[in-house]
Amino acid sequence: MTLIESIGEALNQGKVKRKANNTKKLRATAKRVTGGASEVMVKITSFGKGAQHVKAHLDYITRNGNIEMENDRGEIFEGKREVNELFEDWKKDFNNNRRHKDQRDTMHMVLSMPETVDPESVKNATRQFAKANFGKNHEYAFVLHTDTPQPHCHLTVKCEGFDGKRLNPRKDDLQRWRDEFAEKLRSQGVDAEATPRCSRGVVKKAIANVIKHITQGDKTHKPRVPEVQKEKIKKVVEEILSEAKGSPSSLKPWEDAIQKKQQIIRGKWLIVADSLEKNKPKITFNQKEAHNVRPNYNHLDTERTKTGQRAAAIYQSNLGKSGCRRSPGTITSMRNLSSINMVQHEQASEMLLRENAFNSLGRERATDSKMRRSGIGNSSAPGSEERLKGQGMSIDDKSLAASIRGFVAGMPSIETERHQIKLALIQKFTKQPGAEVKPRAQALGQKEGAEHSSPEQKGKDIEI
Repeated sequence: MTLIESIGEALNQGKVKRKANNTKKLRATAKRVTGGASEVMVKITSFGKGAQHVKAHLDYITRNGNIEMENDRGEIFEGKREVNELFEDWKKDFNNNRRHKDQRDTMHMVLSMPETVDPESVKNATRQFAKANFGKNHEYAFVLHTDTPQPHCHLTVKCEGFDGKRLNPRKDDLQRWRDEFAEKLRSQGVDAEATPRCSRGVVKKAIANVIKHITQGDKTHKPRVPEVQKEKIKKVVEEILSEAKGSPSSLKPWEDAIQKKQQIIRGKWLIVADSLEKNKPKITFNQKEAHNVRPNYNHLDTERTKTGQRAAAIYQSNLGKSGCRRSPGTITSMRNLSSINMVQHEQASEMLLRENAFNSLGRERATDSKMRRSGIGNSSAPGSEERLKGQGMSIDDKSLAASIRGFVAGMPSIETERHQIKLALIQKFTKQPGAEVKPRAQALGQKEGAEHSSPEQKGKDIEI
């Protein structure tokens, strides 16, 4: 198994196809994950069905017009009157004759980061993310909230596009959106990543918002225990009583699957670390170590290459007439940009470079930013210094292997919510005054047959 496949499987990405620069990207991802990079949060909170629902949502995210809102055209809406103007413009598409009863008119998303991240970076990344994913075919508006420790943006997208097609997001779309939002944050200089929960050793799911609100309470309701939580506690109590009567305890099927999957993922990480720690054989040619050498453009015969390129262009133009499907060849000396202003393409010859491209891109290592793609090499771009600092530096194999081993060693224990409820109940009803509660691993009997007992239950193991 190659290194790139091992890293891909450790990151829970399955078999990874080799593409240009894929190894470097996966190594950089592994470095960020094992280094504790902040994980992005992108989720769909709800869908707006009908004009009243959409209006209520826009009032909520703007706090009745007290927070400014930005749309897909970069227009800023401040105050309740301007927010209503945007709603009235959107409303025209909600009350047409084609609408059915449960039609989704808007999609509501939340894009969030931990409290250590600058809120403006989150807002800029949200703007870039929305433009890249929805700007061509959908209207949208977003608002930045800083009233919680975690800065987050509420993004509202009209489901019906300009071409009449409607948004129908799937699970794969959410993961792709997480990856793209993390990429936009990295362009802002934020060390962000979007890996699956299981690849980081996290088993327990996040608490649902509705459960959190019930537990915390609000202005109209006192804090209370959700019915779902009561049912879970009831089942755990029944299990503990059954064990006290001598019935054996066993893992649930899904818990057994979680443990097996986590063992495989942690093993993959260690395989990557072992591969990185191995000494790589040096590639030699004529008893000399092979290395890349920058071509000397000053010694290129421009007239000769121009003649050869003209001949190649004429030859390629006749291939269609002769019925041949032979792919065009490459000239080693022309792999870097030269003075030739015609570049051979797999399907056709296209004019790609200016006449002075040779002087501006080749000689004396000079560069021309106008010949580059937008945003690349632009030192004035937001976060460019941090981006180049993080992406330009090579990753030392030994250091990355040590980081991976420390990451695996620090992964959380493999326990579900049922485990935690059971442990809390055991500690609550078996703890004696002045006695110390034994460590979790011993209480669960997962290591060395440890004991956790009261004076009446001395020596009895508790297994889960």
